[in-house]
Amino acid sequence: MTALVCAGLLAAAALVPAPPLVLVFVIVVCIGCPMAAAYEFARAVPALRDPTAELRRQLDRLPETEHPLGL
Repeated sequence: MTALVCAGLLAAAALVPAPPLVLVFVIVVCIGCPMAAAYEFARAVPALRDPTAELRRQLDRLPETEHPLGL
């Protein structure tokens, strides 16, 4: 979806006479935005596959303690 929006924005900026500085900015944004979205998506996929993995890692870091009543 991000790539489609950026492609539309780039096409609109190229077809409408935009100032060269604005066109350069639009090109940079239209290339960088999908790249950033893909990077975040790649980091989110493992968390979506196993949502309890982070909780298990946090629990493994906690020290073992004795039961307060000695049971």
